[in-house]
Order: sequence, then C-alpha cells, then structure tokens
Amino acid sequence: MRRLRRAHEKSVKERISRRGRIRRQAVAAGTAAVVALGAGAAIRKAHGAYTPDPHQLQVAYDADSDLLADKEESSVGYRIFEADQNRTGIPDGIELAKRCAAVINELPRTLGHEPGPDEIYRVCIDLDGLEQCDVCGQEIHMGGCIIVNPSLGLQYPTKNDPLENEFLPDLAVHYMEHGSFDCFGSFHAGRVDLQRLMRVLELRFPYEPNDHQLPLDYVVEPAGQLAPDANDLDGDLLADSEELAAGYDLHDADQDGDLTPDGVELATQCARAIEGLPEHKSGQPPSETYKVSYFQKGLEQCEICGEWVNMGYWQIVNPKLGLSVDVYDITCHYMGHGSLSYSGQQIDESHEPFHTGRVDISLLLKMLEMPRDCADLGTMYLPGDLNRDCRVDARDFSEFADKWLDNTEPGGGQ
Repeated sequence: MRRLRRAHEKSVKERISRRGRIRRQAVAAGTAAVVALGAGAAIRKAHGAYTPDPHQLQVAYDADSDLLADKEESSVGYRIFEADQNRTGIPDGIELAKRCAAVINELPRTLGHEPGPDEIYRVCIDLDGLEQCDVCGQEIHMGGCIIVNPSLGLQYPTKNDPLENEFLPDLAVHYMEHGSFDCFGSFHAGRVDLQRLMRVLELRFPYEPNDHQLPLDYVVEPAGQLAPDANDLDGDLLADSEELAAGYDLHDADQDGDLTPDGVELATQCARAIEGLPEHKSGQPPSETYKVSYFQKGLEQCEICGEWVNMGYWQIVNPKLGLSVDVYDITCHYMGHGSLSYSGQQIDESHEPFHTGRVDISLLLKMLEMPRDCADLGTMYLPGDLNRDCRVDARDFSEFADKWLDNTEPGGGQ
C-alpha cells in the first residue's frame, strides 16, 4: 500500500499533464466523429426518446454511434453497423458500460493481504485523496480495485493498461455507471480496455440474467445433474449435444446477434409459443398444434424464487406429426425466466424434489415447429431483409440508404 501511495504521489504532475493531452485527443476525436457521422444526432435519431447523459462522451470511428469504437465492437463480437442490437432503445455501448459497472459492484471484495475466493473477486486499493469528475463535479475516491479471475488466471488491469496500470479507478466505474467507458477527472483520464475487462468478468452480454437460468452442471439431489452434459463450447446455456441435435451453431453464443445468449432466448421463445397455443377442451381437436391442460390438485414450489405452481402439465399435440409431449407447469415457469432446466419442490415431505430435469430441446422444437415467429432463433432471413422483419420492402431500402455513407476505414477513408 505504501508503495502504491508513493508511486501515485510521484506521478501526479505527469498524470495531470497526460490527462490534458488525452482530453484534447478525446475532444478532437469527438469532433471528428461529429463531422464524419453526425454522432450526437445519429444517437437521437436511432433511439428516439432516449436522452444521452453528459458523461457519455463521443467515440472516434464509431460507425453506428453507439459509443463503442468499431475496433472494440469487432473485438467483442458486436455489430459495427447496428447501434441497438437487442432493440432496447439504448445504444449498445451505454448499456454494456452500465452492465459492467453493475457486475463489478456486486463482486466480493478483499484487501490486498487477504486470500481471495475461488470466484471472480476484486481487491480494494485504498488511497488517501479524492478526485473530481469533470462532468458532474462529484468527488470520487482516487483509488480503485484490481479484478481477479482465478479460474482463467487473468486480472484487470495489466501493467500496460493505458488508463491505469495498477488498478481500475473508482472514477472509471463512476463513468460506467453513467454509460461511458471513457473517464475524465482531476487525476485519472482515459478509456477502459473493455475487451480485457469483459473477458476477466466473463461477460459478453448486457442482458440482466436471473437465478432461474441454471448452469448446465446444476445438480439436484437425489435427481443428479439436470442437463444431459455440461459441455458448452460457446457458453450459451445450450449443451453442445443439444445444439448438434437442434442444428444450431455450437461455436456462436448469440447466433442472431441480439445480445442474448441462445439458450436463454430459446427458452423464453418456447414458453411464449406454448402460451400462445390454442387450448383444446372438448369436441373436435384443431388441425394445428394445440395443448390440453392436465390440471392437478396440488402445488409445487420453484426452488429459486419460491413461487407456487400447479403440479400439473400441458400436453402439446402436433396433429401433422402425430406426436405429443408433456410439459410441466414448473417447466413453463422456468422457460419463461430463460432456463431449459427446471427444479420444483413438493409441498410436503420437507419439500423434496418433485419435477426436476431438462427439456428435450430437439423434440420440443420439432413439436412446436420452431421458429414460429419472425426473429425466433433459427429464422432464415432473405438477403435483402436488412432490418430483419421477414419482409423485403421500402423499409429495407431506407436501412440501406441510411448506411450508404458509413465508413470504418482509418482516417475516414480519406
């Protein structure tokens, strides 16, 4: 700790000088972005009522004006020409920065002399002093944290980090909370190395996960492991064997590029498809796929949230295939929360496991004839369907025209 304090005190003047230089570069970059792309106007145009925060500084060479540089988007698997891949109305860079801040703030904390846990954690670096945010004037602790990932053997930052080579400044987290990977204060100035940060955090998607999304190695006693195996090459909560059986890409965790892992997205889409099926109660059954309720006089409890669900099930019938499959109510509950694994507990006998297991994904997809709706996972788009609404029309021409002048070449293609 004393070494850190001495090092920082010695480099104050150098950092203040560097801060001015970096800030001038950022202003120049922002000006270039505005001249070349009309960045501020483009954000408001693309995101309607969305109102930018003053902390959200423009980025040079940002073709879609989502506050992620083109090289950054390419390095983390985002689309360079699509500012809002998951259609939340928030530019991707802003949403991702806020998600990173939220994850960092939830990490377990240790001090430098304490052993760390087996999970991802942060080592707090406490320094005497405050620095002021250039935008809002808030005084921020000039220390920060080191983020350690024991399983990967990685940490953030490294000794060559351009922002701060000894720790992630609290100022940077402050800016990320406001939606920016840039930060400018009275001591620190620069940009977070978001590619390394996301790798150390094991984070790719800005979506908000929940505890229902059970990992593939989740075990319930005495039922054992719920998923058929825990081999998940791309980390999308679909086992490799399941992706092979369903014909999905086991090397791509986000096949449709909407920033939601394929397993989570597929589960919610199947739950929505089942909910939308016509219910057959009596008389002549319909010719299309339908469901029949087998309501039971009893409840079971979700192991995660504690909600009580009927212990019955839906029988899904596909007349064209001459097949049927039973789907428990607790299964639908978990799929609605983005999980293809499920675990319910019976109300008596000390809440022992009742319905637990994993959806037979390839069979359910076949029964439901997925994809059922445009944009469902596995949808095949025509080459001219640029806006992916499953129609080729004037809107696609408008999309083409809007991107006509986009250029990601260094120097703006000059």
